[in-house]
Amino acid sequence: MDGNTLRQSLVKVFDIDNDVYSARMATVFCLGLSALLWWIPVFGPAVAGYVCGRKTGSMAKGIVCSMVSGAILLLLVMGLSALVLGHGGYPGVPANEAAASLNGIVGATAAYLQTFFVEGTADLNLMSLGVVTVFGGVGGMLSRQVRKETAHLIAMGATEGTSRPTARSVRLYGANKEMGFHSFEDCIAAQRMATNENKDSGAAPKEAREERAKDKPVATTVQTVTTTVSGNTAPTQSKGSWGPFSDILDRADRKKDDK
Repeated sequence: MDGNTLRQSLVKVFDIDNDVYSARMATVFCLGLSALLWWIPVFGPAVAGYVCGRKTGSMAKGIVCSMVSGAILLLLVMGLSALVLGHGGYPGVPANEAAASLNGIVGATAAYLQTFFVEGTADLNLMSLGVVTVFGGVGGMLSRQVRKETAHLIAMGATEGTSRPTARSVRLYGANKEMGFHSFEDCIAAQRMATNENKDSGAAPKEAREERAKDKPVATTVQTVTTTVSGNTAPTQSKGSWGPFSDILDRADRKKDDK
């Protein structure tokens, strides 16, 4: 079996690369961390439960998965204790005394197992199971809160982790204040109404202008042509002439008469 096939098998079994939140992986993480950190009072079970809750993404799932993981671990410890600590007189004697009477690899294993018991007794430490369960709920609650905060930041158009202040109109609308309109549809309807009123008001002046244009007499203009006969001759303007060159002809006639 090559590495790629092994990795695909692990992905199918443990769902490592697929889901952000997974109750199955949360249980596996909690079981592994509890086995490694259970010997640290309070802190070890708290870390295991918190990681489990964050992986589940829900407070309820975090509580259930962490409790199941802790219960499975304690059942395994009970079975191993009967096999290993039994050589030292367990359960007739306290677990720590039974572990102290053993040597070698069996003694090291017994020293590890005795950390799951209440000091000086043969009873399992159920307080650590309660710590795992409580912090599993805390981790799940915080995981849900992170999702809600992320959704809020995205909805507010936040950049670089800071959210923009809510617009005043949005705050007033959320407080059910009077703003002139209460919905987008009402705003559009008001806009259309105003547009229609403007069109009607502009039609009347247009009709009035057309009526005034009909009543107004047509004015005609006489085109005037300014010419220069000589360098010293001032430009003249003929009023009411019948053609553009009539003034030139008139001057020519006057010169003939003078001669």
